[in-house]
Amino acid sequence: MSKPIVGDYWGRGQFKKKIREVIHLSNGWYVIKTDNTKSERDFKVKVIFSLSPQRSMTPKHAHFAIDFYGKLCTDYEKTKDVLQAIVKVWGGTEVSQILDDYSNQTSGLPGYPLEYVLYALNWILDQEDINFTKRPDKKQKEINEICNRAGVKLLSTRLGSHLAISLLCDIFNGTHPVEALLRGNLDIVAKRRY
Repeated sequence: MSKPIVGDYWGRGQFKKKIREVIHLSNGWYVIKTDNTKSERDFKVKVIFSLSPQRSMTPKHAHFAIDFYGKLCTDYEKTKDVLQAIVKVWGGTEVSQILDDYSNQTSGLPGYPLEYVLYALNWILDQEDINFTKRPDKKQKEINEICNRAGVKLLSTRLGSHLAISLLCDIFNGTHPVEALLRGNLDIVAKRRY
């Protein structure tokens, strides 16, 4: 397959979805946004590792939680910068600007490249806001406390993505990623092989 193009389709068989946006990363990966089914505005984020053979996945919160934890175990200060970079993108700063500002100070960390983390999470956090309806006040208070301890000010205009931001803050505060995922009531689904 040639490179993904807006308007084309990605996937196989009944799982093919129309591509809405494409970002080509410097390491050769693609982050794409495709149609999804929850609403007209809903979309799915995919990362394409290889075009031939086709290798892709739908990034999940658990992937980023474990990646963040690995970075945190390696270098606290650099991972603090990763969290700040994510929060700035979440606040509306262009990913390209954040990469200019943070790439050097976060270099050498294991796991996903910062470029991938920022572009993928930028869309995933948008998706969370689009699909959000409500959450109990008690849960919101817990999210607020977790983020406050990490020094992250929550945006009142981005309620849906508060949970995802608090997941990273919880890990940054010292909670094991599995416990943080469970506290966030986020599913950890194993990949099925057929």
